[in-house]
Formats: sequence, C-alpha cells, structure tokens
Amino acid sequence: MLHYAPFLTPKNDAADPSRQFDLVTGHIAQIRSSIGRKACRVFVFVERNLGFEAEHHKRALDYIPGVSFYVDQKANRVGVLTTEATKHAMATLVVSMLAERRLHVLPTLYSKEPEAMRTRLREQMETYSAQFKQAPDTFGKDKISLSGKVGGMKDDVCICLQLAVYFTQLETQRAHEMFASLD
Repeated sequence: MLHYAPFLTPKNDAADPSRQFDLVTGHIAQIRSSIGRKACRVFVFVERNLGFEAEHHKRALDYIPGVSFYVDQKANRVGVLTTEATKHAMATLVVSMLAERRLHVLPTLYSKEPEAMRTRLREQMETYSAQFKQAPDTFGKDKISLSGKVGGMKDDVCICLQLAVYFTQLETQRAHEMFASLD
C-alpha cells in the first residue's frame, strides 16, 4: 500500500541543517507511528531555490527506509524549483481543492507544536495573495506575483502546503500514467 504523507516542515523553523534533518526525521517517525502507516512510503519535496538544500536533505536522510526525494526530471536535480508559473499552478490547485472541499487538515497534525502550526497555516493562507507591481516605466512590464510576505509576515507554511498538494498530485498522475502504459 502506498501512502502520501506530506507534513509541514518550513525551512526557517530550523536554520541549522542538522536541526532540519532531525525535525524531518521526527516527522517521519510521527507519521509512521500512526495506525496503518508503519511501513508507508514517504515522499519528500524540498525547495531547491536556494542552492543545494535539497541535495543535503537527501544525503542526510537517505538511510531511512521507504523515503524518496522528488527529482526534477528536466534538471536532473533533487528538489522542487518554485518559479512564478509553479506558484500560480500550486495556488490554483489548492484554491480548487478548497472550493471542492477536497483539502482538509487532519486533527492530528504532524508538527512539534500542532496548534501553533495550525494557527500559522490559517494566518498565512489568509494573507497569501496576488501582489501587483507596476512597471518602473512605460517600456517595462507590470508583474503579478503570489506571496504572503506582507508587513513582515512569512508564507513558508502556506508554500509548504501548496508544495505537498501540487507535487503529490503530479506524482500520483505520473504513477497512473506509468501503470496505464503497462496495459
């Protein structure tokens, strides 16, 4: 049986890499302590926008059985590159799933501080929106970007949720296509 078990691990909760690895290892242990998830496969989607973070996570956590890391097939690199196009696609999918009532946060949230994380997620989702930036002159282009970084707030947990939803959906589609091609 295959379980997709995304969990919320914003990267700035633990700036020290070894603390990040311990946090992710702890989350995986929490997930696998749940009934029916003892041997579940865990797919890790780490943003790779800031260098080699994703590769470091893979190297540090590769020893855990049943843990796989997302590999960008085009770039042949571990991790997820979040471009503006990807952010728009992730946000669109999350909004659609919310409208269709297909996205729920479980009562048992895998986090060191579940209630604080739930509050943080709600607050970030309330402020995450399209930010319009006017071109500096008539020759430039106006820009629309998605962000929750307003008035000193962060959007890391909101982005984490979107990554989990979007890339789990992509991997599920990829698996269905692969198995369908075997017929």
